[in-house]
Amino acid sequence: MDEGEPVLRPKSFELLLETVKNKRPKRILEIGVNRGLSGIAMLLSSESSHLSGIEIDEQKIAIAKNNYVEFGVEKRAKIFQGDASEIIPILTGEYDFIFLDGPKGHYFEYLPHLLSILTKGGILFADNVLFRGYVNSTEKTPHRYNTTRRSMENYLNAITNTKELKTQIFDMEDGVSITEKLV
Repeated sequence: MDEGEPVLRPKSFELLLETVKNKRPKRILEIGVNRGLSGIAMLLSSESSHLSGIEIDEQKIAIAKNNYVEFGVEKRAKIFQGDASEIIPILTGEYDFIFLDGPKGHYFEYLPHLLSILTKGGILFADNVLFRGYVNSTEKTPHRYNTTRRSMENYLNAITNTKELKTQIFDMEDGVSITEKLV
């Protein structure tokens, strides 16, 4: 957390940037822009990339846009304002890198739509996939997290058991998955 805002933890952030540097995507989709810092870092790591982000909070969008200008990436970044559940199904075009860091309880809901816009060989990088250690845990999950835990377990099951996908799950910090679309 940074100033009360969720941010990628250090090892997850390092893995994100390493993955972007290796992939050198042309088009990045970021779900959960927040203040734009991870998007800026991805754009600085891959100078030919363009980023489209989704963010619901108007204040965060204003901050992110200011940050884009401050770091000189504003010409390569745009933000769709609204609920990702409404925006993702109507996105057009293709992306070769998707960074999923939005509402955790919706990852499974988003998955078919994200896979439909992810290019062959594209990467779906998702943060928080082990959700506070509750995912696949034998310990009792607090009631308020049951829906999110189940959704995340469904998401992980789908990305690891679909033959058209190759997935690595990293059990570090709050969990990261990197999924490549094979076909």
